[in-house]
Amino acid sequence: MNRSLATAGTIVLAFVLQGCRGSDQPSSTDLAEARKQLETRIIADQKVREAFGAGGRLDSAQIVAMMRTDSANTAWLKSYVARWGWPTSAQIGDSAVNAAFIIVQHATQDTAFMRSMLPFITESYRRGDLKGQDVALLTDRLAIKSGKPQIYGTQLSFKEGKLVLDPIADSAHVDERRQTMGMPPLSVYLHMIDSVMRSP
Repeated sequence: MNRSLATAGTIVLAFVLQGCRGSDQPSSTDLAEARKQLETRIIADQKVREAFGAGGRLDSAQIVAMMRTDSANTAWLKSYVARWGWPTSAQIGDSAVNAAFIIVQHATQDTAFMRSMLPFITESYRRGDLKGQDVALLTDRLAIKSGKPQIYGTQLSFKEGKLVLDPIADSAHVDERRQTMGMPPLSVYLHMIDSVMRSP
């Protein structure tokens, strides 16, 4: 798709999502149901990812299951946000907002939705509902999806059975950018990733 058309589509989607909310506010029942949905959905999200890529092996059946789970979670969150807007910690609690972020981060089959949520996730970070690394993760994932180098060095890809960093813009200053978002140096992050991948 033409890049300018894709950008225009993202802008239109953001306006649609904002316009669809109306003036109504979610009731306590709506918020309780949203919290329950997010708690249930994030459990499914994490369960389907257990041991993914361990030992440099990718399981095609697990990939299909992940895509199915992610698609269902994305559809639910899109519907919620279209009606009520992006949730806040004051409404549904920190863990449920974090679950909503993870669903967006894993909505790789719908990058237009991911991109339209970035401003809301950035505002959520400024409000204290999310961490700086959440903004960095989504920013980098969108950059890689667009064929651009990432900014914060959060994204890796499997190549010949090993996880390797995707290209980073101005890599000499990546740790400075990571620090502004409250993230550890890249070397520490890569060590953590390696430890997770080596665990049985």
